[in-house]
Amino acid sequence: MRTGLVVLALVSGQSALANEIIIDGKLDEPQWQTATIYQDFYQVVPATLTQTQSKVEGRALATEEGLYIGFKNWQKHGKRKKQYNLQDAFMQADFNRFVIDFSGDGSGAYIFAVTLGGGIQDAVLTPQLSSDYDWDGIWQSAFFEHADYWSSEVFIPWHSVSFKPNLNERGLAEVGVSLQLYELASNHIYGSQPQTTGNSDFYLNMPKIAANIPKKQQWGIVPYITHQHDFVGDNNQTDLGFDLVYKPDHHQKLSVAVNPDFGQVDSDELDLNYSTVETLVTDKRPFFTQDIGVMNVNAEQNTKLIHTRRIGAGSDDGQKVITPIDAAMRFVHQGESWQFAGFAALEDSLDSDAGKDFYVGRARYRENNWQSGLLLTQTDRPWLDRQAKTAAWDSQYQSETWSWQTALLGSDVSERNQQTQGYGFSANINYQFDANTSLKGRFLRLDDQFDNNDLGYRQRNNWRFNELYYSQSVNYDSGFINRIQHNFQLNYESNDKGLKLPATQSYWASFILDNGSSFDTAFDYQTSGWDDLIGAGQGRYENRDLLRSWFFYGSPYTGSFSWAASFRLDQEGIDGLAQQYAVDMTWMPHENWSVKFNNFYRQGDGMVIASGPSQVTEYDRRLFHNYINVSGLLSDKLELSMIVQWAILDADTKTVYDISQNHLNPLSGIDNSFTDQRFTSQIKLRYRLGAYSDIYLVYNRGAMQFDQEVGSKEWLSELNSMWQQRDQDQLTLKVRYLF
Repeated sequence: MRTGLVVLALVSGQSALANEIIIDGKLDEPQWQTATIYQDFYQVVPATLTQTQSKVEGRALATEEGLYIGFKNWQKHGKRKKQYNLQDAFMQADFNRFVIDFSGDGSGAYIFAVTLGGGIQDAVLTPQLSSDYDWDGIWQSAFFEHADYWSSEVFIPWHSVSFKPNLNERGLAEVGVSLQLYELASNHIYGSQPQTTGNSDFYLNMPKIAANIPKKQQWGIVPYITHQHDFVGDNNQTDLGFDLVYKPDHHQKLSVAVNPDFGQVDSDELDLNYSTVETLVTDKRPFFTQDIGVMNVNAEQNTKLIHTRRIGAGSDDGQKVITPIDAAMRFVHQGESWQFAGFAALEDSLDSDAGKDFYVGRARYRENNWQSGLLLTQTDRPWLDRQAKTAAWDSQYQSETWSWQTALLGSDVSERNQQTQGYGFSANINYQFDANTSLKGRFLRLDDQFDNNDLGYRQRNNWRFNELYYSQSVNYDSGFINRIQHNFQLNYESNDKGLKLPATQSYWASFILDNGSSFDTAFDYQTSGWDDLIGAGQGRYENRDLLRSWFFYGSPYTGSFSWAASFRLDQEGIDGLAQQYAVDMTWMPHENWSVKFNNFYRQGDGMVIASGPSQVTEYDRRLFHNYINVSGLLSDKLELSMIVQWAILDADTKTVYDISQNHLNPLSGIDNSFTDQRFTSQIKLRYRLGAYSDIYLVYNRGAMQFDQEVGSKEWLSELNSMWQQRDQDQLTLKVRYLF
């Protein structure tokens, strides 16, 4: 076994030899004999930490060009699952996952995964050990099947990410490498270190290899052209632009985008959200997904100072659903202790001056197990005569057992000569008793003047959130059950003036069964409290105590068909009860193809929605959501995906209440019933030319109908009507290529 810090002697000519490695999954080149070999692996899920040499062997080879990773997985035919998945989609196959800390100091890392079948995933791993799968990197992978094992092979160029090499006394860079095998049939994970990214000491115990990483500058340009034909408006639009990247060295990067490619070719999921909390949607646009770890500030309850979906969103005059962006620029410098970063994005000002400008600056200092930094943002909105500034001072510490993160938040907003200032504080403390037991405490306070929504995201302000979370896993070596994980969650919430809000106390148990299936159950108790947001913010009333239960079963992932089903029985609203059913089915008729059917249905008589100033309505409602996805390979480089989403909400007025003197007073003779139906579909062809090099042909069709009559028409006839009387009907051709 060779783990820990291993020095790889790079002799003259090895770089040329390394170039001869062909990424075909076979691992048969002689250069692999000089690699760092990982033979001892630990069972980390369930976390028995049993050591084995019979499951997987890993190899890591550092050259002047980049890092090569290889796996040999000792699974015979009939005991392995081979299946292709689209990039970053769910991987229903055996796969190898590995984490690379290029700086070797825990200041950030990247997650990569390769399936038996050719599917891939990649993500950013932040210093706080949270992951963001929106990032897409430049790397190569392949797999190969042998009689007694299958192997995977990966090459990651040094220039694919920004990092500062952490040099040892020999002048070689220390690179963290952690390897894993996910065994689908048993739901077991085997790792080269006895920690996962769920453990606070993951970075501290990450094995290292040494590499000679030469200083090297690099240029890259990604021009694109997009042509779109709108069949509804019978018009055409063509866009041209480019992203230019210059790296003086591995630790510095300058990115400039002119008329940047900020359009997405992937549809968001349908969202019927009638709550007072905005749905948080992620961002796959390439400019914003790079160097996420440097810009990252973790605050509780998804509180963000940077939510990039704000950039290029609707114009302030309401005339544009998507605002064009003229230019954007980003700079990143990662030193031995200091990191600096910033970006600016300038929207088209439009004729009404309704575009926005965004500016972000970041500085962070790191030393051993702790770090601290400052994040500043500014958003200029001329049409509103508004300027919004936010700031965050965040710190983090990690040890073998303890970890904590804190963030002090502030906002300063001026609009039409009126100025408001707010503040917030976030804290997360985690104690890791052992690999199976942890205790976390979370706290968030936002005063009623804190406003980060010009560029950020928050669920609400005027909020104090407190949570204690305990998790313990019990592992079994043999029998019907492999693992039981118990989770306890205790919450207390109030507004910033101390008014008690509803809070949820939960117990959740997760069972991994011996055949690879899983069973989960959860019981929630929501304590009574005041709802001070509903009623258009002009009234409040006290909720009752609520009990909720949830049951879930997932079949084994092996075979050509898998399914999962869940059932909820919830008290809800003012005096209502709801049942919820969900069924997910996956059919894999071929190793390159999969068909997914996801169906969700909820009915009950306690949905409460604000229906006017100081007025709420409780509804009898039926909510149905259907999602169908067909995806696979037409050839080695040509992908096809087809998505159909359909959602319908029937809301029949049960009782209308006036909120007066903090009490609910029933009103008569008012009918606020409605039906909300939405439909979207997409057919996408993607021809992969290489990293950031693709040809897309995408057809989108969708519609939305809102009616104040409930139950007057059949759902299927309404779906046919939306298909015929569509609101969206467009064909998009997009080409981009990395030079």
